[in-house]
Amino acid sequence: MTGYELLKGAFLRLGVNNDTELSDGTSKRDLEFINQILIDLKLSPITELSEEVKCSAAEAEAVCCGIAMLLSFTLGEEDKNQIYTAIYNAKRATVLCKTEKIEDVLPKAESGAL
Repeated sequence: MTGYELLKGAFLRLGVNNDTELSDGTSKRDLEFINQILIDLKLSPITELSEEVKCSAAEAEAVCCGIAMLLSFTLGEEDKNQIYTAIYNAKRATVLCKTEKIEDVLPKAESGAL
């Protein structure tokens, strides 16, 4: 999935026609938004919108919602911003909660005294 595709997903969620929204000024802003979300999700940032983003389907969904959150804030859509902030936080928690190993351990007294 490319940066453009992630951006298009965010615009679709907001109900905005992204073909009219893309220009040199907004593409720099949009690239910055994408990279902010990618870094927040511990993914590799990209250098241009046409670059391929290596992510799973769940990560791509979280990235689109995060971009929609940031775009709605800059577009002055307060109601949509609240909704996408809540959605992004839920999807972010799901993506970042990957637990590799769960162990049962008995608690120990740290000071040595019981």
